Amino acid sequence: MRAAQATVLWIAALFSIAFILACGEASGGPGDGDLPADGDKPDGDGEPDGELEPDGDAADGDLLADGDAADDEAEAEAGDGDEFDAEADEAADAEPEIDWGEVDCDIAPPNYSCDPNVPESCQDGFCLFAMCIGGRHYDGRWADCGDGLCHPCEAPPVCPADCGQAPATTGRKEYVNDTTITVWVHGFSNNSPDELAQTVYGKARGCGGLLETMQTDFGVDRPCGDTPITERLPNHMIKVEYYGRLPDDWMTEADVAEVERYPWDQGPTLQRRYATIVAKFIRRRLDISGATHVNLTCHSMGCLIIRTMIENNLENLAAENRFVRWYTATGVIAGAQLARLSDNPTVQTLAAAIGLPLNDFDSMNPDNVQAQTAVWNRKLREGDSPYFAGMILHHLGATNPNIAEAMGFPLLEVNNPNGDPNDGIMFTDDEYFHSQRPEAALVAADGTLVASSHNFFYADHMTLPDTDTSVMLAAATLFGGRKVYLKLKSLELLKDRETHAPFDGENGAPPAELSVQTTVWYDPYVFALAGRRIPAHDAQLAHRVAPLWRMAAGETRAFDEVLFAAPVFDAMESFEVSLEFLEIDWDEHLMISEWPFDIHQTALSVDRSISLVDQTFAVESEYLRATFEVDVVPLY
Repeated sequence: MRAAQATVLWIAALFSIAFILACGEASGGPGDGDLPADGDKPDGDGEPDGELEPDGDAADGDLLADGDAADDEAEAEAGDGDEFDAEADEAADAEPEIDWGEVDCDIAPPNYSCDPNVPESCQDGFCLFAMCIGGRHYDGRWADCGDGLCHPCEAPPVCPADCGQAPATTGRKEYVNDTTITVWVHGFSNNSPDELAQTVYGKARGCGGLLETMQTDFGVDRPCGDTPITERLPNHMIKVEYYGRLPDDWMTEADVAEVERYPWDQGPTLQRRYATIVAKFIRRRLDISGATHVNLTCHSMGCLIIRTMIENNLENLAAENRFVRWYTATGVIAGAQLARLSDNPTVQTLAAAIGLPLNDFDSMNPDNVQAQTAVWNRKLREGDSPYFAGMILHHLGATNPNIAEAMGFPLLEVNNPNGDPNDGIMFTDDEYFHSQRPEAALVAADGTLVASSHNFFYADHMTLPDTDTSVMLAAATLFGGRKVYLKLKSLELLKDRETHAPFDGENGAPPAELSVQTTVWYDPYVFALAGRRIPAHDAQLAHRVAPLWRMAAGETRAFDEVLFAAPVFDAMESFEVSLEFLEIDWDEHLMISEWPFDIHQTALSVDRSISLVDQTFAVESEYLRATFEVDVVPLY
């Protein structure tokens, strides 16, 4: 028992840091046919390149809450089978049945024990005192979901993508009108049980932080819906509280009963509780204001709540095409891998005994996210639900692992053997959709299929949402009508900047290891608007988000590498970019160790203003010749 207590105290130290940080309180608080959502603009014919390997994470089937996902999916997906013609029916009937053999759909629950000498007994976790902490226990549970075949264990609600119908929708999206409200959903907050007992859920929280700065600095003219008068204006902005045990006065008995189906102190279903509260808040705001549509913006766990609300079609809002835009800042899109530390029952019990409840962390465990949130095809990093179709989506990820509020402690570096980029709380790759299928994308004004875009900024998890960069991109996403894509199209390596003779002034051995560092500004427009120079994107080699290529001298290579993609302001005419192509001789995370005294050299620099029109251009140095493409997409 003493060993177990020591283990939990070690885990508790990590969680305590996160609790102290109160992460989320900033601003108040691929399969085949997929569209790459890494900022890429797919070709107009909608046939994308690239593929994202499906996540293998899975969760205990018991995590599905009382069949609600099944009920909601059944209601949303009810369709008219008569829509298919006779030939299609005959073709379907003619397909041979698959012999699945003997099938056992039961998954044995893990016992959380492990052997430190057998790494497979605690995959991706710690084996401490024979207890598996933070490991993956359900790999493969939903690995086949989304492959187009209705497997015997995928009957709804397990995998609607394979065994269900596309949901029926009504209404249409409108991107520019005077009847769209904007709702901010905050992230995780450190609340004691006593505090939760006095907190009112469903309550409006004003318009501070990001919403306020959009108004004061970036020209957004929308009222704050925090008074009995302004909450009835159809274009107001507002923040909502989902924590607490006391319902706000506007909630009916039926509303409260539905919320309380998901207890406030049960981790696996907390996301459904929070999402239900947010959905009901939005439904009421639409009703009392006469608004027709909703812009969504969020931080951290608030983004997971929004994804849960959309994919589960809570209050039928997604099916009515109410949601038109969504901006996320360090969002828990694919769950928080740090939350895997909370799944061990021994850890949960002993953590509660020392006053460290783990309910919110448990709800962000990727296994629970697959069960409660990513209900269409159980893919954590893929925004494939048809309920996302037509939405303007943009994600801002953070890349500073040193948490300012924890004296720079890099929490995720404690267990990061691959050196993955992170913001101290979340791995950056879990903060955005990596792909979207065509049926979940937006069809732009010119017919182009546009998936979600994302870009990066060097800040930690809690700091990012209120940075100038985040507020600026939120304003452009929630109120702009274009996206810009800057792509690298080709490289010709003229000289490799590797040593070929003694004293030639170069170091390292061929082939050349090349990367590019990218910084983007929305100047001169934003400088004139806000009075300061604000980067829209910052992807440096040290941030671990810059690409890596190996090329030989004299080689020419074609690319379709997205260097930057994001919404822009309607009044912008140009943007500024700084590109530095490097030949790398030493980088710990990339495992390049050729010469530690002059770790990289510049092969090509590009500093220029770029007009917001479709174009190509080329830049050349002694070492490198590069061609670029700029695509400006009108979204509606």
